[in-house]
Amino acid sequence: MEPQVWAPCNYQPANLSMEHSVWISGVPLSCKFEPTEMTCLEETSVASSSTGQQLVQHTAADTPSYDDPFGVFQSKALELEHDNDQWGNKMHRYPASIRELGYRYTVPTIVSIGPYHHGRDHLKKAEEAKHVAAYSCIKHSGISVQEMYDAVVSAAVTREARRLYDKDTMIGIEDDNFLPMMFYDACFLVQFMLWMANEKGTMQMQMHPWLDFFLKSNKGDIFHDIMLLENQLPWVVVETLARFTSVNLENFAKGFKLHNSPSHTPLMDDLEAKSCALHDSTAPYNPPHLLGYVRFYIVGTNKSQMYLPHKEAKVVSFSLGAIELTAMGIKLAPSKTTELADMGFKEGSFSAELFLPPIVLTYSRASYLFNMAAFEMTSKLRPGHGEDSAVCSYVQLLGMLMDREEDVQELRSRGLLPGGGGLTDKETLDFFTSLRVTKGPLYHRSIRDVEMYKQNRWIWVKVRAFWHKYKKPMLGALSVLATLSGVLGAVIKKR
Repeated sequence: MEPQVWAPCNYQPANLSMEHSVWISGVPLSCKFEPTEMTCLEETSVASSSTGQQLVQHTAADTPSYDDPFGVFQSKALELEHDNDQWGNKMHRYPASIRELGYRYTVPTIVSIGPYHHGRDHLKKAEEAKHVAAYSCIKHSGISVQEMYDAVVSAAVTREARRLYDKDTMIGIEDDNFLPMMFYDACFLVQFMLWMANEKGTMQMQMHPWLDFFLKSNKGDIFHDIMLLENQLPWVVVETLARFTSVNLENFAKGFKLHNSPSHTPLMDDLEAKSCALHDSTAPYNPPHLLGYVRFYIVGTNKSQMYLPHKEAKVVSFSLGAIELTAMGIKLAPSKTTELADMGFKEGSFSAELFLPPIVLTYSRASYLFNMAAFEMTSKLRPGHGEDSAVCSYVQLLGMLMDREEDVQELRSRGLLPGGGGLTDKETLDFFTSLRVTKGPLYHRSIRDVEMYKQNRWIWVKVRAFWHKYKKPMLGALSVLATLSGVLGAVIKKR
């Protein structure tokens, strides 16, 4: 039976005393979770009712009276302190400085994940898919509805999932809507990951035919949507549900690049395979959400030493297009991998090289870059750790190399922006030059090295620049001289 249409923002959790074989979405159910309204001064406990259902109980702390001004300030300070402690786990909104780039990079096209976009008219069809995904998760797990639902709710309540979202957004969303939202959205994400593994052939399972058709028909849009900063679910909720299935979260994240490459050449496939292999020895990472998890594998690690510029060091700020750098004798080259942290500057005896990971820039990949950069801008960055802001450094460095469309063409000819189904030269130029993001250590180190090369090898740089500028007329003149020399030589021989 196909699922009933389920009105947005009107979630009804399953009757946990029923088995999943008789649980039909859309039927009014009596089981409810008590609303949760948690603050940093409240104590939260999870208890079980006589039917086994978990209920949320709260003991509210004494609210400071406005007759006690210090108590009011203290209460707010404690609240902000708690928010600060949770900063790295929060489901952040877009920074104002980049939100203006457009809906293409910020609004989901087919499915909402979490509360920020839930209820939009154009996303209602996916609510049906979420019900089928929940049914499939329960069916293939072999456990009861109650056990799976309780586990997800317990994870959401224990980790204070409500507090991870924007406070203003959560006003008016009660737990009897919010907690089922966590469950259904997690089911959808996990089923999509399982479907991807099924498509790759790494596992075999029978998918629900309606869900299989929905995922196959909207694959590209789903990839786009689940990588939006404001369309995320707390990772602990996803992990909790994933434990009841055979999904391999790490393999999904590692394979994300391969499945989204619009142009597979032997070079790109080889580079991406190496990128995935590099993370086999990487230390465990606890992400806040799926975007953070996938970004971790796309970014990789930078093997060079931490870059901590001296406080009194002169700030280097300049703009040199790709053509100008080439004229100075600095070669632009693709990195050995596609990990975004694999960027830097190498200096030889008679030349230098600025290397960056290559990317086939489509609208989808531009959206991934945009949202990963937005995630970095809302994260707490460790001083000197270039990989923490690698995406920001990458887009800033590419943006610095683009002054005009001819620079984009130069980057394409050097293999940094391979063509084939991607953005046009103008679209690429507009995208990179419009982003206003953080300049990370990898960016600063790269332009510092370029500037030092210009200063230390200034004679060589000027010679190369002169040769690049006058190469054609000089070669033309030499060609004319060679011709004249040949003619004169022939005349002399005849005499």
